[in-house]
Amino acid sequence: MEKIQAQSNILVFKEKNRNVKSWVKDDFIHFQYVTTQWIDGKIKKITTDSIYINSFILRQIPNQFGFPTIDTSWFGLMGIHISEIIGMPGNRFRSGIIGNGTLFQLAGSSYIFVNVLNSIIKSDNVFRSDNITSLGIAAGIVLIGKLQALKHRPFIRIRKKYSMQIISTQAVK
Repeated sequence: MEKIQAQSNILVFKEKNRNVKSWVKDDFIHFQYVTTQWIDGKIKKITTDSIYINSFILRQIPNQFGFPTIDTSWFGLMGIHISEIIGMPGNRFRSGIIGNGTLFQLAGSSYIFVNVLNSIIKSDNVFRSDNITSLGIAAGIVLIGKLQALKHRPFIRIRKKYSMQIISTQAVK
């Protein structure tokens, strides 16, 4: 009898019990390593507890005519245990200007600037009672934006809710 093996292992990124993304041999992967460095690479082999990737970096360099060109530098094979993967890129649709607080900071600080500028141009008192309320609300909106920026992360930490797992799928005939 002849043994035929299909894809030996699959690397799976999970959110609780739901598969978010999976990779097999020859797929490209982007993740945060235990040293907090982001690594890009092509998966060469997946074992029961590790992945072997050929890591690379893309750089923009000038060509012989001075125009920017993309250059790929390959660094060679790198063995990584799945516990050394500590982060994955976040969902790009969740990391918009509303989620990271930028919109609130921009809107609140713009209102404060325009309000103070108009008061100075009109020779009004900036700190009159009805204006203080408006400035206070705008300052609160800026503070909400700052708090959102503090709690926002553009990447996902692998901890309790998220995990990396290798699934063995050996088919024998």
